[in-house]
Amino acid sequence: MIKQRELRRAVRHSERELRAAGGDMLSQLRPRNILRDARDLALKFARDDVLQAYVAPRIWSLIPVLLAFVLVSAVCSVDMMFRFARVAADSILLKGLALPFAAAVWLGGMIGQIYVFAIWLEGRAAQRDRAERGIHVRMPAGFLAYLKYSRALVAWILIAVFVAVPLLVIAHNAPLIAGLLFAVSALAPYLWGKYDSRGERAES
Repeated sequence: MIKQRELRRAVRHSERELRAAGGDMLSQLRPRNILRDARDLALKFARDDVLQAYVAPRIWSLIPVLLAFVLVSAVCSVDMMFRFARVAADSILLKGLALPFAAAVWLGGMIGQIYVFAIWLEGRAAQRDRAERGIHVRMPAGFLAYLKYSRALVAWILIAVFVAVPLLVIAHNAPLIAGLLFAVSALAPYLWGKYDSRGERAES
């Protein structure tokens, strides 16, 4: 009986935590909060000494990652532009919107990928600083906790809409190209992290 009562209490507690996390994540979608989170992240890169000290010596090695994002977003946007033009072939007005549509796809994909990567860099810089000072902070595990504490929900939505969906469309006719583009977008930050970690171990 006691175990059942404790189990129900644990289930209710988990449900409350999920509702709280869901409410917090939904609050990230408010326009005011979107602008605030973007401004806070930009100010950290401009004014935070720890983050600047981490990024500055690595700035040249970060360029290939950014170029990978440019490549993926460019291919997605060009493919979407031609598809949009074919669908709107009978309407001159809609056909003229193909280029703005492609620009929106490219911009949305770039913002999403760079934003998520910037949050990841911020986390690595903070973790490195804490390790140097002997401070250990245990963050909650799981993707939902990551979305809640990183404030990256909007960026992941942009990636889903302007990168993942175009790649799925491309994969219908050219699965190899879509797979290569996905690998470039996903592996570029991963390989950079491996390269950076190896460099840190060599320095120590």
